[in-house]
Amino acid sequence: MDWNQLAQTALTQYNISDARLFFLGHSENITFRIETSNSYSGKAAKFLLRIHHPIAQQSDSIWQQHNVINSELLWLSALHRDTNLIVPKPVQNKNGTFLTSVKIDKTPPLNCTLMQWVEGCQISTQPTPTQAWQIGELMARLHQHTSVWELPLSFVRPKYDWEELQTSLMRLHLVTISDADFAVLETTVKQIVLVMTVLGKTRSCWGVIHADLNENNYIFHEDEARAIDFSRCGFGYYLYDIGSTLLHLLCENRKAFLNGYQSVRLLPDDYQNILEAFFLAAMIHNFAFHASNPNEHDNLLESIPYVTETFCSRYLQGEPFLFYYY
Repeated sequence: MDWNQLAQTALTQYNISDARLFFLGHSENITFRIETSNSYSGKAAKFLLRIHHPIAQQSDSIWQQHNVINSELLWLSALHRDTNLIVPKPVQNKNGTFLTSVKIDKTPPLNCTLMQWVEGCQISTQPTPTQAWQIGELMARLHQHTSVWELPLSFVRPKYDWEELQTSLMRLHLVTISDADFAVLETTVKQIVLVMTVLGKTRSCWGVIHADLNENNYIFHEDEARAIDFSRCGFGYYLYDIGSTLLHLLCENRKAFLNGYQSVRLLPDDYQNILEAFFLAAMIHNFAFHASNPNEHDNLLESIPYVTETFCSRYLQGEPFLFYYY
């Protein structure tokens, strides 16, 4: 497949001319940065073009469904309209829709989407405590919006709930982990499901979440944290969203993140115990995501035993671990 040719074809469906394409990468989507001196606004502009075609063909096809992709863009449009957060703003094509179906030669059509480019830089090291605080504040503002946002009737996104967690556990059979490690993960999942059941799905704890706000998907522009790549967003627990981000932060930065979050939105009094459950849930989801890629199996065979021994065993024994080094 000539992805550059497909991208060029997709751009003909937008009011953009004199476009220069820069290939960025291929993971869940194929992405290009688009630079143009003449756009629909008549000014120089940058865009992000996504071709919705995952590199791991075994991955769940739900993420490529038309209404699922469109719902992501509905949330981004609402964030752009309702808040002063800088997020990728979807661009409509000449037909006035967000999704563009494109095919070349005899290949099946693929969905493409275009968004305005968000300026900022990724950080190559751990964030400073101040930056971690800002990331926490950013996430809280995202949660604050979705907790009161009236969802469009057509809004459909995957759920990060107990059913998805159990599905993720089963996907780990793709990797030849030991029976002992799988048993520990299975017991851990049962305990997390109990936590989810007690919480329920009220608007105070459950809503649309980013679900992937890590060092690849937040950037900084003039000391302001900005969220990008909402492609994994879905319905989930706000504490799960937090736990997913804490996976990537050192202990002292986890505390700074939570302080930044609570400067906008308070957490429940018993948040640490619940958060540790969702920290592990996010870890298991992450394992399942990589299990669909055979190239990741060697890494999983090293990391899963470490996680079961270092984190799951402590969680099952009621020993706190979130703010401790191991």
